[in-house]
Amino acid sequence: MYQKRAYRNKNVKKEISQKNKITKRDTIIALISFLGIFLAAAFFAYRMMFINPSEIHQADNNLAYQIVPNNEVCMLNNTYRTEAIPFVLIGKHAYFGCCNSCTDRLLKNPEERYAIDPITEVEVDKSMAIILRKVDNDSSIYYFNTTHNAKTFMIREKKNQKTEQI
Repeated sequence: MYQKRAYRNKNVKKEISQKNKITKRDTIIALISFLGIFLAAAFFAYRMMFINPSEIHQADNNLAYQIVPNNEVCMLNNTYRTEAIPFVLIGKHAYFGCCNSCTDRLLKNPEERYAIDPITEVEVDKSMAIILRKVDNDSSIYYFNTTHNAKTFMIREKKNQKTEQI
């Protein structure tokens, strides 16, 4: 009788140790989950640091620039609009036009969807661009590859204005 209990206890210990064992599958799932969470956090941190539309608003001696959302700019006429405007989806990108004829032209003419970054002189997709406008002039719209380029442009314009005043 005593031996049966000892034999039974050994089996119970084996079952417990197998239940608590971490398998390769569990490890892989944990690593993939951690990687997904890390990448999502990194993406949101990047968006918060570099692509914040209200980040740049600088006013100084009639020279004020502001980053505006893409949905407030007619990308064909390059004009600022305060109201919501129509858009056309081309692939995964949304291009905004002030009227249906503008959106039709953006759809049919691929060259209308691009602008030149004034700092790097590189072609920029308007749907992905950082858009800067001169606050006192709705027709002054500039497209930039990065927020850094927009800041550089503002600093350069500020220096140009100071030299013109002297």
